[in-house]
Amino acid sequence: MVHDFDSANRFRLSITSLESEPNPRGIHADVQALASDITRLSNLEHTTFEFIPRSRPRTPGSGTALANGAEPQLCVGLRFEAPLDKLRVVLRCIGNWLDRTAERYSFEVTIPSAQAIARQINPAVAKTPSAYTITLATNQAKTLAQVLPLGEALLPPQDLYLTKAEDYVNTFGELTPAAKANLLLLRYRMGLSGEETSDLNARAMGPFKSLGEKYQHFRRELLVCKQESDLDSELWQVMQAKAKTMSLPEADAQFLKAERLSALRREAEQERQQREAEAEAERQRHREQQQRTERYRQAFESLVVDTLVPLNVAPDADQFRQAMMAQLSGPEFNRGRLIQARDFYHLTPLEADALEKRVLDELYLLSRLL
Repeated sequence: MVHDFDSANRFRLSITSLESEPNPRGIHADVQALASDITRLSNLEHTTFEFIPRSRPRTPGSGTALANGAEPQLCVGLRFEAPLDKLRVVLRCIGNWLDRTAERYSFEVTIPSAQAIARQINPAVAKTPSAYTITLATNQAKTLAQVLPLGEALLPPQDLYLTKAEDYVNTFGELTPAAKANLLLLRYRMGLSGEETSDLNARAMGPFKSLGEKYQHFRRELLVCKQESDLDSELWQVMQAKAKTMSLPEADAQFLKAERLSALRREAEQERQQREAEAEAERQRHREQQQRTERYRQAFESLVVDTLVPLNVAPDADQFRQAMMAQLSGPEFNRGRLIQARDFYHLTPLEADALEKRVLDELYLLSRLL
């Protein structure tokens, strides 16, 4: 182990290919892919990488400068720094990448000592090595994973505890009873006080005290989705990012998505049923109106026939209607029957006038044919 790293609260990782007969382009592509994978991790989007260039074989008599149009410099590895609390997630990401590449690499992890971090807070702390470096050469993710417990053992107790607590929260959405029991054992092993661990637990949970609170908040956020298509669009990607920020597990976010989707389908079905009910009610109202109109027409025709007296053929339809309505409304009995029929069939004055006109016009045409 060496002690040349002087950045507290961060770790440094160097990765270099060890292939004796390397595939330069393939290794370059793998290293670039790893950098891309790391920047997709939460809060590591702006990580700065130092790419390790491939040493070019020199030919006799050649200079060091590249001619114009020469092949661009290829890299065989990279170096970068990241927050200490990201050590576990970064190593997991690199392990997944290593499984895909199946190439042999050298790994060098430099971690600041607890005393170095303490000196950053209190310069009076005794001088001790500023950092520890772990080196490993492998092409197996399982072998690389052995670095994790060793690296975490070098972390300050508070950082290790917080990392474990955050892992539990990211996995389960909260500190479950089993997680709390494991953290209690870790607390005693690390010599942390109850007040310290309570504060660290609160930091791991963030602004939400339980998974239930996260559910309530995420459900409120999902109300912005007003139709099923919203849950299959860029809007859902935004919601997934919010879930990640809340440390709401993906499975829980998918459950709440399905719950909202089911609610939207129920609402859509209720709206469809309501529209159908309203349409059926309108059709029924129209049928009843037609029935009332037809029955009033029959009643009016019967009233006209009952009160009809011989008339000289009127010169036009208007005068004929006036004469007939005078006969109907003249006697009080007939007038009462007319008013009663209009009221009984619930016709408005405009509806009754239009229907009576049609009946009398038909009667006038018939009278012209006699």
